[in-house]
Amino acid sequence: MGKGKRVLIVGAGPAGLFCAYRLVEAGIPVLLVDRMAAPGRKFLLAGSSGGLNCTHRGTPGELSVKYYGNEALFKGLLEDFSPDDLIKWYRKIGSDTFVGNGGKIFTKVPVQEVLAAWLERLEASPLFTFKGGCEFTGFGSKAGQFMFRQGESALGLEAEYAVFALGGGSRPETGSNGAWVNAFQAAGIQVAPLRAANCGVEAAWSPLLRERIAGHVPGSGTSLDIALTCSGSPSTGEVVLTGYGLEGSGVYSIGWYIRQELAKSGKCTITADLLPHLSAQQLQRRLSKPRRKSSLSNYARKTLGLTGLPYLLFRELSPDGDLSQVKNLPLAITGCRPLEEAISSAGGVALSQLDSSLMLKSRPGCFVIGEMADWEAPTGGYLLQGCFSTAFRAAEKIIDLFS
Repeated sequence: MGKGKRVLIVGAGPAGLFCAYRLVEAGIPVLLVDRMAAPGRKFLLAGSSGGLNCTHRGTPGELSVKYYGNEALFKGLLEDFSPDDLIKWYRKIGSDTFVGNGGKIFTKVPVQEVLAAWLERLEASPLFTFKGGCEFTGFGSKAGQFMFRQGESALGLEAEYAVFALGGGSRPETGSNGAWVNAFQAAGIQVAPLRAANCGVEAAWSPLLRERIAGHVPGSGTSLDIALTCSGSPSTGEVVLTGYGLEGSGVYSIGWYIRQELAKSGKCTITADLLPHLSAQQLQRRLSKPRRKSSLSNYARKTLGLTGLPYLLFRELSPDGDLSQVKNLPLAITGCRPLEEAISSAGGVALSQLDSSLMLKSRPGCFVIGEMADWEAPTGGYLLQGCFSTAFRAAEKIIDLFS
């Protein structure tokens, strides 16, 4: 290793931090910079409610289908660094894991403790340096030079290799504000527009339903055990009613399909099953009981257990009150929530701009990892696993280049 050679990592989210860890572990000096004063802001957000869902159970082939349109790439990435590898790494830094609902894998310790242990190991190495308050502004006039803004001053940094892990454009308060897009485009690098992913969707509720939703405690009474389907793909996870439409993992799991439909025509109709625990045959048997003089709401309550907000949603989607359609109700989606509200973003550096090691073809020695590349996945551990696996691929190439 030549004197003064080091790797510059721009962005201290999960992808950047893990790339730094792997390189330092291999004996390579790293300078990690971020526009925030402290590292790991978005990683903390990932585990801020309900524990840190760090990955998902399954083989690379099984999980790769969740990386829409990029299955072949992610099958290889997940074979390089799999969920089992990630679980072993979490154990190495002091956190065992457990399997939750639907194959989601969680850490046993809070996300704050995971991050603290991670940083403690990095900061214990003389090969690691962190510099906060530095925002990337562009590529320098010569190879290996990178420009930043630190406070009111311009700052130039030089490095043998650079890894960009600047995230997308969601949750800008964590540092991922998408400001890097202009700098990359100015350098002739193709960037797909950043768009909201893993976000709520909008529906034109009636005033009555909006009023009833507003009367419930957010996240409790508005969480429904229903199933959604878009373009033949079923949802997984909870669905939360909001004043503007729908939220929750059950929406995110089919979000890609919803956005594809909206992009085609500006409209999307999904299907809602308000009683997913009942089969079509069970529904038919229950509805064979005569209604007699019961009101529709009483009949729905007694025969199907359909009450409260689920019943109001049924009346919203079925004005004629046809209970035989309760498992197959059309629900019109009018749009997606803004990028700033989303958990993650779609778009980013086009994968055609990167080689198999995730290095920019037009700028040898510069790598793009994590969410700022143009791939996406639903929540459920897939996002974080993708960030770690892309970081591992780039780190292994850099280790080869240093050897």
